[in-house]
Amino acid sequence: MKAIILLVAYLILTNPGFAADTKSQCVICHSDKAMMKKLGAESLYLDPAQVDREVRMPGATCVDCHLGDGGKADKEGAHQGMVRPFLVGVGPKLKGQALSREAAGALKALMPRANDMESMIPEGDAAKFAAAGIKTVANIHWQDRDPNSFAFSPAVAEKTCGRCHAQEVKDYSSSEMGRLKHQRSYRSWSEQLPGPQNCGMWFGQNYDNLKGQTAVPYSEAQNAASDRSCNMCHPGCNDCHFKPHAGKGSHSFGLPDTASCYGGGRGSICHAGPMDRRRGAGFFRGDYSFPPNLPQDTHFKAGLQCTDCHKPVNHKFGHLGSDKARASCGNCHADIVQALASSVHGKVDCAACHVTLVGAYQYTFWGPGMTFGVETPYGKHKEYYGTRDLPTIIRNADGRWIGVKPYPMAVMNQTRELAPTGLLFRAIPKREIPGNPAIGEPALFEAVRGVRDVNDAYIGVGTRSDLPSGNKAILWVQMDKMSHAIGKPRGCRTCHDSYAQVGKSQWSYFEKSDVKKAFKGSYTVVADRDGMRFTDQVWEKPEMAGTRKVEDIAPFTLLPSTAWDVKGIDFSLPYDQQKTDAARRELDAFLAGYIAAGAEAKKIRSIAYHNLALAKAMLKQR
Repeated sequence: MKAIILLVAYLILTNPGFAADTKSQCVICHSDKAMMKKLGAESLYLDPAQVDREVRMPGATCVDCHLGDGGKADKEGAHQGMVRPFLVGVGPKLKGQALSREAAGALKALMPRANDMESMIPEGDAAKFAAAGIKTVANIHWQDRDPNSFAFSPAVAEKTCGRCHAQEVKDYSSSEMGRLKHQRSYRSWSEQLPGPQNCGMWFGQNYDNLKGQTAVPYSEAQNAASDRSCNMCHPGCNDCHFKPHAGKGSHSFGLPDTASCYGGGRGSICHAGPMDRRRGAGFFRGDYSFPPNLPQDTHFKAGLQCTDCHKPVNHKFGHLGSDKARASCGNCHADIVQALASSVHGKVDCAACHVTLVGAYQYTFWGPGMTFGVETPYGKHKEYYGTRDLPTIIRNADGRWIGVKPYPMAVMNQTRELAPTGLLFRAIPKREIPGNPAIGEPALFEAVRGVRDVNDAYIGVGTRSDLPSGNKAILWVQMDKMSHAIGKPRGCRTCHDSYAQVGKSQWSYFEKSDVKKAFKGSYTVVADRDGMRFTDQVWEKPEMAGTRKVEDIAPFTLLPSTAWDVKGIDFSLPYDQQKTDAARRELDAFLAGYIAAGAEAKKIRSIAYHNLALAKAMLKQR
């Protein structure tokens, strides 16, 4: 065994890397500080030995990761076919399209700045911005993405990462995340399953289909802008494993961590978008959350990483209703999990009690708006950022009680209708999805998802034609599962003092292309035996910007106050005042009478909140 270890160590230490590749023109040029300064690219000087220490891939060369030709002495020849990170430029000429770092004057080494969420987005040079026809840089993408669609490119990954990690690239490229199987299954706003949803329809390879559903002119350029916007959120190999955000150098690699799951400091992409911006019950929060002052998840503050609970198997991360992720609570809280399982709350999800204040979207509407500076019928008006004081508790497809955030949504200017659906969990009927062979995807692939594979739900409210445009508007209630931002539990009274569930939302909206100044409002969600109602809706009058209409961003101000009301679904919680009052008195008496100290005493008190009978039995056995 000792001999094997020594052999492995010898191979690692003697295996040449970037620093030892002295014949490579990449190393000859980029390790010469004077030459790089003369060429006007001083910031691209690299110490080969330092690069080796950061990359930690013995035997890998510059060309293995960047392609190009390390044998050519001239810049053009050496860089021919090379893949590079690129920026997303937005302005008069570029509508959320790829822009080189050189053209933006953003060649400085990639090192993080102060803001966690946008720390890696380069600032660039104002003069070069003007020459390139942009006003801002919206993002930076790594080189395994397609610069036309911004999608992860399996073809590039196979040529680069796949040189050493062929099986891993193959596994990821065919996985749900790598191929975006679930999101790309959303093809029609009017389809009952998987239904309309907050992220909208999939725009890539879906233009003709969407055009036929749209009651106003809809162009390929508009569709392409939305496609690029959606693709920004979805990751490739480097999004997870390339870690310049860690502050350890511009060539640092490693296992995924929470920061990389949240986009690695490149804006509201990856899980920073859906978890903190949309659901409002994110794991990270901090700079990522809107509003920004929400308390962070207890486990995040304790130093846990996303992958401590969401463990990948062959580069597959499970699904939204993953039993494995939920079961991970038992890794640290085995006694509590066992106690809960044998109690009257055995079918209550941990997060249903331990997620309270949530933020982010309180409304969302898809209507005429701006995407990357392109005017489109499918602008996402989501800036209704605010707080909901308590999630609503519902039963999932397995009969487990989970917490969700219901909020009104609509898509305008439709040609088709969606009838009321009742409460549905977003299963995906088996279907074939068109891929993009130009970037290494198959022409078609299969997608399917069972009703028990997902905890996200929605309620189709119906279709209306009474907005000023006269075109059809599909209305639904988004029911996002609240899984993170775990902390101290909600009080027993919030569930057991009434059949009805009541949650209050406060919000403020501002998007400069829509309104001249921020406007705010609030509403109350009531869920009980009779269904769900959005009551007490109040709002300031919005001052619209440019040609934007109120209907585009705020149809709730023009529709009846009952427009999103849901009838015929029982959302009440079990309620027996005599029984719950007696149980509460019994618990209070036990806790008041049990004053022992120490770790064992603390454990018994914790068990008592989850299973009083078990806590009493444990006390007797002491």
